[in-house]
Amino acid sequence: MYIHLEILKQRLDSINQLRLIRAYSSMSDQLKIIYELLPILLNYHHPILPGYIEGDVPVGICFFVPDTDQINWLKQFDINFYFEPILYKNNSELPIIGIYSMGSTSSIGQNNNSDLDIWICHQSWLNKNEKKLLQKKCTLIKKWISSFGVDVTLFLIDENLFHDNISNSIISDSEHKTRTIQYILLLDEFYRTSVRIAGKRLLWMIIPVEEEKNYDEYVLLLYAQGILLQNEWLNLGGLGKLSLNEYLRASIYQLYNSTNFSYKTILKSILLESYFMNSHYGELLSIEFKKRLHAGQMIYYGLDAYCLMLERVTCYLININDFALLDIIRCCFYLKVNEKLSDKNNKFINNNWRKHVLSQLVISWKWNIKKLRILDNKNNYIIDQYQYEYKKYLQRNAY
Repeated sequence: MYIHLEILKQRLDSINQLRLIRAYSSMSDQLKIIYELLPILLNYHHPILPGYIEGDVPVGICFFVPDTDQINWLKQFDINFYFEPILYKNNSELPIIGIYSMGSTSSIGQNNNSDLDIWICHQSWLNKNEKKLLQKKCTLIKKWISSFGVDVTLFLIDENLFHDNISNSIISDSEHKTRTIQYILLLDEFYRTSVRIAGKRLLWMIIPVEEEKNYDEYVLLLYAQGILLQNEWLNLGGLGKLSLNEYLRASIYQLYNSTNFSYKTILKSILLESYFMNSHYGELLSIEFKKRLHAGQMIYYGLDAYCLMLERVTCYLININDFALLDIIRCCFYLKVNEKLSDKNNKFINNNWRKHVLSQLVISWKWNIKKLRILDNKNNYIIDQYQYEYKKYLQRNAY
């Protein structure tokens, strides 16, 4: 058991490292610096650093040690004394459990226009005033980042937010905007897309799929037997069963969101439908991700989140014989990746993994050069047609 857990830890670290490399490869130089500096800004608190406010602000990230580049950046401000280990009051644990990006970051769907959704997961023992101060600090950090033209949203996540399996929880971002969330769908997306920037590993990843129904009991057993140490992991809880209520709420949200058409919206909508409408393909995609991770199937596009979503949606649409919609989602996927394969001047580069994967997909779809040129030119008629067909699809499924 212990040896198996150590192997899973190594796989988790390998996948995370691969995702970090891929995330950086698709970022501008400016965005790379910001992505790298986020842990520094949340681990330290100093008047000369962005995000500083007066007060006893809870800072410090568990297990975080700045690398050479981060230390060199700090040295520019002559605050070397902050390199010493951080102690927070009398707690052995630091306030921030970890920082994680989620969504398209690190996937084939990431491009120069992608925004950043960052989860800052903190200890549940922070009091109301400490949470308020940390929220203010995050707001100032976001404003500083926005001054560089980078769109980032910082979400403060209490480690116990999802443990009660509340179908309608409230999540706040750094600008004090609150929104209702569907906890299963949000956790599903987080677990299969997250990149650990700093902090603890995710406990859910190493819990066997067959123990999902008894997740909390199984975790407590591992703690009691000393197989796992509780303070080494971020435990956001297990995944329950997607309810009709949660499916309907999410569907209504997607219908409302269709007024701001984006290529990823249709993929997410059909993925949601596949979860609920088909028992064979209805398993949450994060569960499929974990199955492949535990089985050692890490070569599969590096378990890329967008490729896994495309595969699931493809299987579902083939199963229901909707090949017209399948063609639309493939086109949307191609446009989202935004690698123009018909451009002769845009030669294939061996280290461009996104172009390599997309090329293989296009070959399997049996697309010709004419279709690639139409999509690469983003013909308005074609895009309008996809948007029209997609809205019809949503309206059809709303009744």
